[in-house]
Amino acid sequence: MGRTSFDWDNWTLRLHNIQIKDKGSYQCFIHHKKPKGLVSIYQMSSDLSVLANFSQPVMSISNITENLSRNLTCSSIQGYPEPKKMSFLLKTENSTIVYDGDMQKSQDNVTELYNVSISLSVSLPEATSNMTILCVLQTEPMKTQFFSSPYYIAPKDPPPPDYISWIATAAPALIIVCGIMIGCKQKKQQQQPGVSRECETIKMDREESEQIKKRVEIHVPKRSDEEIQCVVHSLKIPSDDKSATHF
Repeated sequence: MGRTSFDWDNWTLRLHNIQIKDKGSYQCFIHHKKPKGLVSIYQMSSDLSVLANFSQPVMSISNITENLSRNLTCSSIQGYPEPKKMSFLLKTENSTIVYDGDMQKSQDNVTELYNVSISLSVSLPEATSNMTILCVLQTEPMKTQFFSSPYYIAPKDPPPPDYISWIATAAPALIIVCGIMIGCKQKKQQQQPGVSRECETIKMDREESEQIKKRVEIHVPKRSDEEIQCVVHSLKIPSDDKSATHF
């Protein structure tokens, strides 16, 4: 007692501090007091439903195992009535996968509130794009859904290039290419001997011309200064001078 109040303005009966045990069917009677006693003027029945929202689901994920599986656990407490199901959602860019499991539940003997949990080992595909894992709790009769905080899985970075293997693979091919180029060059030189001989002939002609030029310079006699002066004076003497005919 002491948990009810009545609003005379709109004829509303309120029940405070609701508990699970308060649910059920209620009968409402309205009487009018007369000198001869109470006279019923209105009667109705109503059903009281009690709902207690569950806490936000809390999800935990263990480290990855050898077979790319993860142990998923999710729990939620202090709710009523008993929820319909609990599951995990795996979302990618192009799809959504639902993982259902056996929901474990327990009920408090005093408050009659439920605690629920779910555990599941899931083989996750290798992450090629961003993935998101969620825990979802669905209740009745309102079909309300409670979501956990998301857990993100990013794709792994590609391994660094193996330069040693690349070099070991490319080195033989590079040696073969170099050998082919050298062989082609030698073959090309053998097919064009005239060019090299012509170059050797031109070189020999140049050397012979230089040697002949040196020999000519050596055998040409040099005139003395006196002879040069005589030639100059003879050119200056007039033609009618008889002494100019004798030296």
